Amino acid sequence: MSEPADQAQPHPVVRLLGKSRKQVLGLMSGTSADGLDCALTTIEGHGLGTRVLAVKSKTLPYTAAQRDFILSLFQPTVTPSQLCQASFQLGELFAQGALRFLGDLGVDPAAVDLLGSHGQTVWHQPPSACQAGEVPSTLQLGEPAVLAARTGVLTVGDFRVAELALHGEGAPLVPYCDFLLFRKAGVRRALQNIGGIANVAVLGDRPEDVLAFDNGPGNMILDALAPVASGGTLDCDRDGQLSARGRLQPDILAALLDDDYLRRPPPKSTGRERYGRSFAEALLARFASCPPCDLLRTAVAFTAHAIADSLRPLGIAELWVSGGGGHNPTLMAELQRLLAPVPVRPLTALGQSLGLAVDLDNKEAVAFAVLAVQALHGEPANLPQVTGARGQAILGKLCLPPRLTLRPG
Repeated sequence: MSEPADQAQPHPVVRLLGKSRKQVLGLMSGTSADGLDCALTTIEGHGLGTRVLAVKSKTLPYTAAQRDFILSLFQPTVTPSQLCQASFQLGELFAQGALRFLGDLGVDPAAVDLLGSHGQTVWHQPPSACQAGEVPSTLQLGEPAVLAARTGVLTVGDFRVAELALHGEGAPLVPYCDFLLFRKAGVRRALQNIGGIANVAVLGDRPEDVLAFDNGPGNMILDALAPVASGGTLDCDRDGQLSARGRLQPDILAALLDDDYLRRPPPKSTGRERYGRSFAEALLARFASCPPCDLLRTAVAFTAHAIADSLRPLGIAELWVSGGGGHNPTLMAELQRLLAPVPVRPLTALGQSLGLAVDLDNKEAVAFAVLAVQALHGEPANLPQVTGARGQAILGKLCLPPRLTLRPG
């Protein structure tokens, strides 16, 4: 007696595992909460054989109301009910953004094999930030099950928790992808992301040679000071225009650089809990007599010095910058001055030289597409020497849509 046709067919996930090339959508909403980065990628292989063959990307800026909503979730007064609802609201927001992005490209969601979503970090307290009696924890909102249900695409989310379960920092996670895409034999190449938080990956010839950690506040303090410096007209130091008007205050810079986190050796990671709005408010109160543009200019120098001071002992040959900080001429000029003669350039140029459509704005969205592929194939994608984890971890949780189909190929 023959089996029913539906039982004879392999499960769609099994068929997907057999595909050598996959069309994968990566989504990233960073600590700056300025927009949803979307990257539709063609990925071949998995593990160390992973190759990114094509990328189409776009950032969908949040409206002022959406950004205010996200930023409200970082406040200590937020309730469990509000956090719970927010996770599903953000899942809907991310799904709408993903479908809009695909629609703009003329791509049917049914043609997408896999979706990887980082979610929105609202709390990150790794082992290095815990006091006695506290439990390492991390929380990313944007329910991936909602994404799977609305898009009809197998979705991977919640990438960081497996790392913390192994007593790791849970961050940074992108260096695994940096190694896959950008390593060059014999060259100590550093990839510096400057988003809300600054993080760096120094690449070697082998995965176990990679050194990576969060190395400063990135744009987070700048974003908090920009509304004050602009009289409420700007929510960031757009194109460095505000900091360019200010004058560096050496005494304030020295006070900022007297920072326990910066002195701590890796592995380490940080976030809004340390360098968020409360940090900026304390800074404004402490240096109330300082003109706001001067304070912003000094905060730019703080970010640049924190990065440069962390990199000088590492003997890097070149530095490639991604994230919003790469668009800030004041910050880039300061980095170039502090790290000379090491060349400091936007990541876009490196991507172009390698034939990759990976640039300073889409790298992290591409990375979570790559990490989604690793999760699907059961490939460990953390770097224990980077995060301090007690072993390798498979990152991410898979959420199946109600009806999962797979196009031929």
